[in-house]
Amino acid sequence: MTRIHIVLPPYRQPRPPVALPDFVTDIRPPDPGPWPALARAADLAGLAGVIVPFDPQGPESLVTAAGLLRTTRHVEVSAGLRPWIATPQYTAKLSASLQRFSGGRLGWYFEDGNAETEQFVTTAEEFWQRPDGLPEVLSEHAFPLVLFADSASCIRLDLRALSLEAKVTAIEAHAQAGVSDFFLDVGDDPGEVYRLGEYVLPLLSFEREPNYVG
Repeated sequence: MTRIHIVLPPYRQPRPPVALPDFVTDIRPPDPGPWPALARAADLAGLAGVIVPFDPQGPESLVTAAGLLRTTRHVEVSAGLRPWIATPQYTAKLSASLQRFSGGRLGWYFEDGNAETEQFVTTAEEFWQRPDGLPEVLSEHAFPLVLFADSASCIRLDLRALSLEAKVTAIEAHAQAGVSDFFLDVGDDPGEVYRLGEYVLPLLSFEREPNYVG
């Protein structure tokens, strides 16, 4: 099965709102930026997931993922992590809380599946499962789906400059080589994400129902 995830664009400071006269109380909420709209587009388009990249200069990825999980209903939201930015135990406990209210839709996304990363995941999973680890009310939920960008079954692609047909061709070529999870870079336009679900997914030959003769 082929799973398409979108990779959110880098965080940028939102544009300041139009200034109001001094005698007007400004109760407008801050500009949330493009991320919530992109996540909702992926949800409605039937894509598999949304990747919140790790950005040391941007918002905390797990906190951002929590917000996006609240604005979506079906799509998986994976937070980009780096080993030992926080302890595996703390990361597991925070993630278990998010799993509880999101229906198990949280994932972890790592750029490198090296030994340090694997040790981090192993330690977190052991803490999740052992009796003296997480509280029972949290540990009853599934451990987050773990995605490694450098895994043989995963690939990150920037296909934004290609036509819809060329996107399909590129995805099918990698799928035939054994790739199942595609992480596609996107811009700020939710329409771009809708088109992935509306036009690209139906054209993928390996996702169509087989035609049986006989």
